[in-house]
Amino acid sequence: MAPKLKMILVLLAAVAALAAVGASVTATAGATDGGVSASGGSGDGSSDGGKYKRIWEKTSRHDKRWARKTSECESGRDPNAIGGGGKYRGAFQFMKSTWHDAPKSPGGDPIDYGLKTQSVVAVKLKHRMGTKPWPVCG
Repeated sequence: MAPKLKMILVLLAAVAALAAVGASVTATAGATDGGVSASGGSGDGSSDGGKYKRIWEKTSRHDKRWARKTSECESGRDPNAIGGGGKYRGAFQFMKSTWHDAPKSPGGDPIDYGLKTQSVVAVKLKHRMGTKPWPVCG
């Protein structure tokens, strides 16, 4: 098999696997919050989880829809996703420096927080910078 064809098949298999993960997450997410689970995930059960829940509840439908679509494109909506050899982290594939500088960021590593917290940070960052941090998916 030609090397290019083999690479394309491997990439297609990876995309299919991400789509399956995204479908699984979507099936369990609440419809009233734009597809981001009300329970959050790892890290969202902390004392700051309530803060992010309150912010998320006040987020517009438009921003919730943007967060769902962008996180789906970036990672299959996986808050624990790691890409680029560790350079990109979380559902929105934040670089650590972007995560730390983003409005409402709790600091640390994005993968230590659930989808809701990551979504709040991403929406606030989008309000500050537009979709520049997500040139393909934003």
